[in-house]
Amino acid sequence: MKKIPDVRPVAAAGDESLDLIRLPLDGRPGFEEFLGAWLLRAPGETTLVDCGVAGSYAHLKKALDELGAAPNLLLLTHIHLDHCGAAGCLCRDYPGLKVFCCERAAPHLISPEKLWQATAATLGEAMAAAYRPPLPVPASALVARSRLSSAWRVVDTPGHASHHVSFLCRFAGRRLCFGGEALGVLPGDGAERWFADGRRRDGIRPATPPRYVPETGRESMKKLAAADWDLFCAGHFGASADRTLPERALKQNLFWEKRIAQALDDGLNETEIVALLRREDLELADIAACTESAKRREEYFLGNSVRGFVQFLGKNA
Repeated sequence: MKKIPDVRPVAAAGDESLDLIRLPLDGRPGFEEFLGAWLLRAPGETTLVDCGVAGSYAHLKKALDELGAAPNLLLLTHIHLDHCGAAGCLCRDYPGLKVFCCERAAPHLISPEKLWQATAATLGEAMAAAYRPPLPVPASALVARSRLSSAWRVVDTPGHASHHVSFLCRFAGRRLCFGGEALGVLPGDGAERWFADGRRRDGIRPATPPRYVPETGRESMKKLAAADWDLFCAGHFGASADRTLPERALKQNLFWEKRIAQALDDGLNETEIVALLRREDLELADIAACTESAKRREEYFLGNSVRGFVQFLGKNA
């Protein structure tokens, strides 16, 4: 079988296969292996879970073409653009595609202007230019969760986003959980390129941006701890069979809330809090081994995650 550079086989059994399609963000060092789409193929059904940004769509389309895969279902864990931004492009090129996201988020797929404006304001000009504005998703393409096959279980997992959901299914001989960023960011199997020495580590970085409510996020982590899965398919980046991930993420989340509250009482600013957590949270130790570009990426998102706790604690002081 021809090897396709952007496609990573993850699991296969019988006539079912699960692949991770990496979606490089051209011109953004550190984003060569951070965005991804999960592709599930079975006779008569081809499903994508998440799809990256419009700016990485050329990579997704090329991989699908080389695989001879025409998706008929797109499942979105949440509608942050790094997970849903290419949905309109997919609907344009695959007219029969059906799309599911949390019902409250659907209007932002149909009319994505406000979503794009908010994203561009948050990311800054250079990153927004790489993401590119999303195309609208036709309302007729959207389906309710009641219309999904019984093979899929949708679990509401708000926290990282108020409209975040996770997906469970049995496929390719595995019990899969597509958890988006409900547990944070983790370098799954195959993420060696994050690290300068090419050896993968397995630390977790929280994904807790404003407007974050810690208890809401922790309840979602508990749901995923209780769920029946043996392979966790993360939004960023790759798959892990570590069943302790939810417990680790929950422990980290509790530590962050307590430690950031103390740091604010001590007068530390957000930059100083990031430095403190880099020293004290052992889950973040792997960042020191990242390539310089991956390290800059992780440090940027660390600041955003700290900001989620700072704003929550400030409003609830």
